[in-house]
Amino acid sequence: MRGLTVAIVAGVVVVLVAAALYLRSDVAPEPPPRPVARPAAPAGAPGKPMERSARVEERLGQLRDEAEKRQGGVAKVAPDKREMPTMTDDQRAALERKADSTGDDDDEDPEEMAKLKQTLMNDPDPEERIGAILMLTGEEGPESLHMLLDAMSDPDAEVRLAVVEALGDRAEELSADTLTPALRDPDPEVRFEAVSILGDMDDDPEAKQMVKSAKSDPDPDVSELAGGIDEMDDAADENDQGNAAPASTPRPGQPKPNAQPQTHK
Repeated sequence: MRGLTVAIVAGVVVVLVAAALYLRSDVAPEPPPRPVARPAAPAGAPGKPMERSARVEERLGQLRDEAEKRQGGVAKVAPDKREMPTMTDDQRAALERKADSTGDDDDEDPEEMAKLKQTLMNDPDPEERIGAILMLTGEEGPESLHMLLDAMSDPDAEVRLAVVEALGDRAEELSADTLTPALRDPDPEVRFEAVSILGDMDDDPEAKQMVKSAKSDPDPDVSELAGGIDEMDDAADENDQGNAAPASTPRPGQPKPNAQPQTHK
């Protein structure tokens, strides 16, 4: 009798334990924590400012003024050069006086060209190479232009920037593709100047295409400058199309082209 009682008690315990396990498994698991809502990113491309920087707007204004002068028949005036970053005012003034003392004309002097070429190729001081570039800016002729183009591969970024600025003063002698190395330069300041020069070549289809490609430049100022120039080009094209008179539409009372005159009996 005692063994039967123990068996019944053990059975009841087993049933109770099984019931407890069943009830626990039937309870819904706790929901995962809800993700924290993050503020929405501001409008515009990531990493780019909401508006163009002041220097981009200033450069676009300069290009716009130059375009208006050309439309009005005013001769193109070279833009004001920025101060060479590594040169003091005294150094720049001394170089300008030296350039003036070489003569009233801008013809290339073979001896002077040889000295400047030697400086550009062998002088270890970037300031001296920038000074040689400044001297070449005042020259006119194929040799000085060739030396400037060769100096675009200078190892110093400030020298390359000075080269591009010098080429901007002689943009009428350049084809757009000569600025391709400057558009690929690792320094964004060099690329910024190159885009600015291309923006001034508003009659060159290749220059316009190169500006469009610069809109994807990783530097915000370079890409915004290229975008602004592209917008100006589009607006100018639309204005030209709107002002163009239809060539095939005759005026009232004017005979159509190739029309045979009528005879009246």
